[in-house]
Amino acid sequence: MKKYVIMIFAVMLVALASAVYSIDFDNSQVQGLNITRDVDGALNIAKSENKTVMMVFDKDGCVYCDMFKKDVLSNPDVQNVLNGNCVVVFVDIYKHPDIANKYKVFGTPSTQFLDSNGKEIIKVEGYVGADEFLNTLKIS
Repeated sequence: MKKYVIMIFAVMLVALASAVYSIDFDNSQVQGLNITRDVDGALNIAKSENKTVMMVFDKDGCVYCDMFKKDVLSNPDVQNVLNGNCVVVFVDIYKHPDIANKYKVFGTPSTQFLDSNGKEIIKVEGYVGADEFLNTLKIS
């Protein structure tokens, strides 16, 4: 009996944690961050403005994607760097599997930095915190 109570408690705890991080960003909006869904357009803008393209691969229902948006992409320090130096593109891997395949994305969240010619500079797979992400931005 004790084993079942512990199991039920664990399931409830996981459900609660999921609910806390299930923020409906509608998969393309992060307040304060300039975002597009047009990959070709982003590459054109990056070329004309001499910026880096940051592609964020996500999908509906991805708890870690929502955490990444809430904890990292909503961070003012991260946003200052991104809005100044990058063209940010969100790609839903379910809606655009062709783009995910082209950039060899198999899980979410996945973030790739590209030069204006579409060549990969660096790839970050999985969730990383704001400080680690800011260090990555220094490299790209």
